[in-house]
Amino acid sequence: MQNVNEVNAGSAQDVGAISRFDRFAVAALILFLVIASGILSLLMSRWNHNQIEVLLQWAAEKEGRALYTRVIHESSLSPMLLLQQPELFSAQLIEEEDVLAAGIMQGEKTIASFSRQPDFRYDLSLLPADREAIMLNENTTLYRRITGPGHNKASGTGPGGRRQGAGPGNGGGRGMGPGRQRSEESLGERVPDSERLSIYLVFSGPDRSIVQPLILQKYLWPAVWLVFSLLWLVISLMQSRTARLKVMLQKESHLSDIGKMSARLAHEIKNPLGAIRGMAQLLQKRLKGEQDSDRAAMATTIEQETFRLEELTRSILDFARPQECRILPLNITAVVEDTLRMFNQQLAEGQVAAPSGTTAVECSGDENALRQILLNLLKNAVEAAEDPTAVRLEIVEGADDIALRVYNRGGYMTEQMLEDIFTPFVSSKVKGYGLGLPVSRRLAEQMGGSLRLANAASGEIMAELKLRKAEGK
Repeated sequence: MQNVNEVNAGSAQDVGAISRFDRFAVAALILFLVIASGILSLLMSRWNHNQIEVLLQWAAEKEGRALYTRVIHESSLSPMLLLQQPELFSAQLIEEEDVLAAGIMQGEKTIASFSRQPDFRYDLSLLPADREAIMLNENTTLYRRITGPGHNKASGTGPGGRRQGAGPGNGGGRGMGPGRQRSEESLGERVPDSERLSIYLVFSGPDRSIVQPLILQKYLWPAVWLVFSLLWLVISLMQSRTARLKVMLQKESHLSDIGKMSARLAHEIKNPLGAIRGMAQLLQKRLKGEQDSDRAAMATTIEQETFRLEELTRSILDFARPQECRILPLNITAVVEDTLRMFNQQLAEGQVAAPSGTTAVECSGDENALRQILLNLLKNAVEAAEDPTAVRLEIVEGADDIALRVYNRGGYMTEQMLEDIFTPFVSSKVKGYGLGLPVSRRLAEQMGGSLRLANAASGEIMAELKLRKAEGK
């Protein structure tokens, strides 16, 4: 029996290790896909953001040029005329509803200004020197055009009042051939842009409809990543749930096959077992008056072994055909104390102490099933601790359930061993059958509760039975 238990435990550990590796591989793959897709969506969203800025800058400059052309050129307003009659600038801008503010400056001197809103403020220093336009906010753009002569003198006068550049070879024509190309020296020194005439316009714009597809894509990438991440999460949860259900179905099928085989085997053993016991008892009566004590001892051993086999067949039948539980309110404290008193009467030495400081607590369950579970837990605890006084009981009342805990100093057990021990015919004892705990867990689940083993403090093993509280308690 011990070799069979070791093989079953080893197989269960191998299967558990493979299952854990598969779950880890799937989880790692999903995590990698989520992170990779997140990085990709972040990069694409950032690219869309940069493209939006480039297109808006292009649109701002385009609309600013169109507005400048409409205000200045199409209205026949020249920079010289605006310098002489600045009021024409404001009169022209009143008709342009898109213009919020405007001005004419020469260097840092303001020649004319216009504002549709008296409290409107703007800062010309925000506009870089290498740009014509800049967006002040989402709906407002500042445009500037520098105009006026770019050199101190376009052409000089020669001796006798003759205009230089009018003769042959002095750049008087428009061609680019010899004698007609104007030299840089004849243009004079270049005037800095800060001293030239500049016209600035603050208008509503630019039109953001050209970037709407990019704005949509900017937020679409994170949305797609979020949807796919949630989808992968749901798939992972479904796969995990499916794997658990598959394991449960395989386990139930395995237990059903074991139960059918065990019931048939117990039935086949039961009949010849009774005949063997009867013959052993008859042999004891015949050898009672004889002096051959060895033969009498052998007959007694045969009878004792038949009792052990009968206990095994009873356990097999209990596992194959578990009793039906009648769920009723019951006083768990009274059941525990009565069962413990019966168990202590069977002990040759020592006593298991009753839980201290407990009051009457009612739970929902079957009294016979609860007694059977508690007797099995007490028997295992005493055999593991080898001292009844080292076993202790505890009843803990929770918000929705009642926990009955049995502690013994059986030493540390791994998490895999704590779970494998509930597998039929797997036992940590040399002469154990490995059926007591599986039957007890099945009875606990039939009552709507649970049964588990866990490592407690100080090298103790805790067996915890949880049952639901009685309704209204």
